[in-house]
Amino acid sequence: MNRTQKQIIRALMAGPSSYWRLIREQDGHLASFTQEIKDMFRRGLIKYHNGYIHLTPEGEMEGHNQGLSPLQPLTCPVCAGKTVTLQGSFSRILKEFEKIVRQRPPARAEFDQGYVDPVSTVARVAVMYQRGDLENQDILLIGDDDLTSIAIALTGMARRITVLEIDERLVEFIALQAREKGWTNLSVCRYDVRDPLPRELEGQFDTFLIDPVETLPGIRLFLSRCALSLRGRGSAGYFGLTHLEASRDKWHAIQRLILSMNFVITDIIHDFQEYELEREGFINKNYPLVQKSFGPLPVPDINWYTSNFFRLEAIARPDIPEQENVPAGRELYFDDEAYATLP
Repeated sequence: MNRTQKQIIRALMAGPSSYWRLIREQDGHLASFTQEIKDMFRRGLIKYHNGYIHLTPEGEMEGHNQGLSPLQPLTCPVCAGKTVTLQGSFSRILKEFEKIVRQRPPARAEFDQGYVDPVSTVARVAVMYQRGDLENQDILLIGDDDLTSIAIALTGMARRITVLEIDERLVEFIALQAREKGWTNLSVCRYDVRDPLPRELEGQFDTFLIDPVETLPGIRLFLSRCALSLRGRGSAGYFGLTHLEASRDKWHAIQRLILSMNFVITDIIHDFQEYELEREGFINKNYPLVQKSFGPLPVPDINWYTSNFFRLEAIARPDIPEQENVPAGRELYFDDEAYATLP
């Protein structure tokens, strides 16, 4: 029995679970999870009843044979595993941010958009503050559907915030907020990451933050553009990476890339970011996860899609890899592991 199946069994030993909550209780990628669930049905270890997955007596016995016990909830109930709590000025910032994001345009699947919840967004900024990457810093964001630039601006701590965003609706929304709030340090312009970084932005920033696509060519492209923008040793970068659409083999390739670029990984916070993906719409749009499931899936009952938060730090001037065969069209966004992304 492999790691994913063991994680599924110990979660079900604690009680029946929805399909979506089971995704949260394991750390395999979705392509693997989908196959493991099918295999467990085939072997008679689990059954589906009234919208929930249950262990069968055979599954219970297999769990005991594997030395497993019911999964205990151990995540911190205060910070939810994010390692920071939104207290002090960050409590005020969260309230203001929640009002602003209610007005933003809806997410677009063609840009691989899926908004994280406001707490996750403000918690990103809190981590940046805690690690010394916010105050009096010049910060670059490539892609900002989560509006992290606005959360940063609400702190009043950053020296300069520059947003490069492909979606014209978000460009206009961020620019409008900057004008209405009088944030002269926040600027935004339309930019496609497949284009070269504007020369005037090279070597001009202390910190970058991205939530990139999870194809290897896509991550290579995002990290290369961001690395080129940094000043050098001591500069920092933040990005999200799931285990849901990125296998351990892909993680290995990404970490090799990071090290080759003269970065070290100083922090990885597990399941830091929770995404507020559409629920009924996700089922109706027939994403690969839905197509390849064990059968018809119910509408998600929780925010099931999460990602891990990485912090990088440059130990020297970043070494920028050559950009060959910049992906065009949907191949920037989609590969064989993209089960929650439309082809």
